Amino acid sequence: MERRLPPQYEGWQAHEGRMRRMTTPELVAEVQDGSPERRLAALSVINLADVDPSVVRDWIRTLPDAEANELAGAIPVLSPDGTCNDDARWAALAREGYDARRLPTFLVVLMASLEAMESRGCPGAAFEWEQTADWLGDIFDRLAAAGDEDALDDISLFVFENYLDRDAMFEAFCGVIVRHEWFAQEVSANPSVYLARLPEERQRRALLEAAQAGGLPFEVAWFNLRGS
Repeated sequence: MERRLPPQYEGWQAHEGRMRRMTTPELVAEVQDGSPERRLAALSVINLADVDPSVVRDWIRTLPDAEANELAGAIPVLSPDGTCNDDARWAALAREGYDARRLPTFLVVLMASLEAMESRGCPGAAFEWEQTADWLGDIFDRLAAAGDEDALDDISLFVFENYLDRDAMFEAFCGVIVRHEWFAQEVSANPSVYLARLPEERQRRALLEAAQAGGLPFEVAWFNLRGS
């Protein structure tokens, strides 16, 4: 399904063919100074591995949402030519991008970067998962304090519903349950959303944590999950 974009980006796809023949410095110039539809087309084809990191960080802060979203999608995760250091760089950039813009595409890229490190057998993969878990707990707390329900929903959808089989993510999830009564209530009322694919030991731990934090009693939540 084609993305809905503001009117100023109409016809951006028509520029892609020509943009693919441009050098990286030429594409950078388009992103810096081009019209909206040309900027979007340039971002759709640019190789961010060849762009100065300070320039990319400036784009994260300053580009309009549609272009920042395209920028996130341009992060070259899972590249067959990538290295462990590249994956760690993209994970850090995705965390920074989500901090700055709250666009869920950055969350998707972040998790894909961590998965890439796993698939390559990178020695630093466990550290990156733990670093991301610490970051996730912190940003969840900040979003909750700000009442940003959309961003909290994105974290649940793109992280907690898919990655609780990783130790660090599960620990971050339990920490969020303990610190936020409303989340404890949500987890205990709808446990299958988060816990259905986890081992029974983790299911029990999460629901016990939720009960102690103000969620439904364990027996009720367990029935909600297991139906018995």
